[in-house]
Amino acid sequence: MSTYLELVNLLKDESGSGTADLTTAISQTGEGRRLANWINAAWMDIQGKHQDWGWKRTSLAGFATINGQATYTPAEAGATNFGMWARDSFRNYLTATGTDAEVEMEYIDYEAWRNHYQLGSNRTSYSQPYDITITPAKSLGLGPVPLVGYTVTGDYFTCPTEMTADADIPSLPVHYHMAIVYRALMFYAANEAASEVYSHGKTEFNRLMTRIENDYLPEVTLARPLC
Repeated sequence: MSTYLELVNLLKDESGSGTADLTTAISQTGEGRRLANWINAAWMDIQGKHQDWGWKRTSLAGFATINGQATYTPAEAGATNFGMWARDSFRNYLTATGTDAEVEMEYIDYEAWRNHYQLGSNRTSYSQPYDITITPAKSLGLGPVPLVGYTVTGDYFTCPTEMTADADIPSLPVHYHMAIVYRALMFYAANEAASEVYSHGKTEFNRLMTRIENDYLPEVTLARPLC
């Protein structure tokens, strides 16, 4: 696996920069600072290319429903470093009896959820929730409005994060770490007007990105027939 510092030194080698090996990537000046910044920019760029990278998916520990509370923010649900909900992943069960009676929740459009569960007497008709939506504020909306005593579980994708310490390791699987270096090499070459270096970085980056997308994006499947 490659740490932040190791990735910066790999970029130094790939770019042919005349600087000596860096002993830290933090608080650098001059060329060292540029190399460190380009590695972080490349890492942020890769993370941000798709919100639903497979390696960024994680599961909630499970959050408890509150009597009469219809919506739950990512923080209330226990999602740390939150980026996006995996909307078809939610389930719930009666906390007192455990997961043996766990049920899947159906995702519905926010407008449909609002027009049904946030209308008239349905606002106060509390029971076990079976539907779920994502509000414009990225909170989870449950329907029916839940009673106390249920546990909701589900998945979400984390948001892009920079490396801030020499020993930080990108969450991208280790065999694809060179994609970060090659993307950073493109930044370096563009700054230096080094077309051959840029072309090399782009070729290698595109090759690795194709493999990463094949491995870590959701599988494309055909819809079921209507009848």
